Amino acid sequence: MSLNGNTTSTESSAIEERQNNNNGDSWFHGVLQRQDAEELLPKHGNFLLRASEVHGKMSMILSVRYDGKLHNFGVNSDAVGNFWFEGTHREKTVEHLLQWHITNGIPITKISGVKLGSPISKPDWIIDHESVIFIKKLGEGAFGEVSLAECEIGGQKVEVAVKTMRCQMTRETRAAFMKEARLMRKYSHPHIVRIIGLAVHAHPLMIVMEMCPHGSLLSYLRKNKTKTTLSERLRFCIESADGLAYLEKKQCLHRDIAARNCLLSLTDQIKISDFGLSDDKRTEMHDDTLGKVPVKWLAPEVMQDKLYSLKSDVWAFGVLMWEIYADGADPYPGMSNLQTRAKIFCDDYRMPFPEITPPMISEIALKSCWTKLPADRSTMKFVLLKLKDLSMPVSSDVSFSLKVKR
Repeated sequence: MSLNGNTTSTESSAIEERQNNNNGDSWFHGVLQRQDAEELLPKHGNFLLRASEVHGKMSMILSVRYDGKLHNFGVNSDAVGNFWFEGTHREKTVEHLLQWHITNGIPITKISGVKLGSPISKPDWIIDHESVIFIKKLGEGAFGEVSLAECEIGGQKVEVAVKTMRCQMTRETRAAFMKEARLMRKYSHPHIVRIIGLAVHAHPLMIVMEMCPHGSLLSYLRKNKTKTTLSERLRFCIESADGLAYLEKKQCLHRDIAARNCLLSLTDQIKISDFGLSDDKRTEMHDDTLGKVPVKWLAPEVMQDKLYSLKSDVWAFGVLMWEIYADGADPYPGMSNLQTRAKIFCDDYRMPFPEITPPMISEIALKSCWTKLPADRSTMKFVLLKLKDLSMPVSSDVSFSLKVKR
């Protein structure tokens, strides 16, 4: 990787201002991570411009695919508005600087030998800030606020949910915010919240998602205790299991499965959301920062060894099913986090399901989700099949009630 030169704070502000003024430039992609640039540059000579933090300052970066590798070059600038890579040749705009290198076939740096080919225009998922009109705040997220907004997409205005990143964020939190968006772009499933795009040309950075107007499953369960039928509860279990089985197939560790992170569409369909702690392309991972996730949803091996896996998501799904039949109550009622952990480890305790719960639901949780050893737990695919089997012979809530009484 080539990063040429440093900038003063004045120069950094000048660069950031020029970045904001380049919103219409199809070559400039805003504040993208290196991994995003990697995905957007498929061919030899492809290039794009992006903004990134270098040595604590925001800088303009030229990313180029060359000889099968991604090369990154910092764009040097001075206080009077000159831009250059190396040597004495300077231009008044970055676009003119790049065009000079293309026209003359001159490498960006001598040592790299990298020459420019074709620029990559902004993809459809990069959204202009001007296209997003905020309506009202919906809540707080890990990185900032979540709001209801109106966004122009394909010439039409639609309601969307927007997750914003606070302006004062570290390089690490900015990377985590962008990673969440990158993960969400990979997934397409009826029970996973759909990402529409990113607004990355100015502050605040935004993740624009489909709107789920009926809010979280947790709020729904608490507000509709007597109205939520057993067949509806089973449907919530099946739909959330369906989304998780899809993530399992994609080798995505969600790591924060709970009713609070399941949203409801206009037709009350489950949409799994909040991928802020998620990771993909692995079946397990260590993480020493347990403070981010409430203890009562953690599998024993996560509490003890801080080891997350696809099977720890299966454990958390068992707790989610309990929430669904407990009207959104707090798991392990009356117990503190410390007491919960002690009961699980010392007594091999498993909390009983509420009386309304069909016996087969409790059995799935106990035998498929809450076994102590991860290797003994079922896959989400198996759990989904078991839940679907329960829905087949059931024609009404009365049949569920009869099962419960037996």
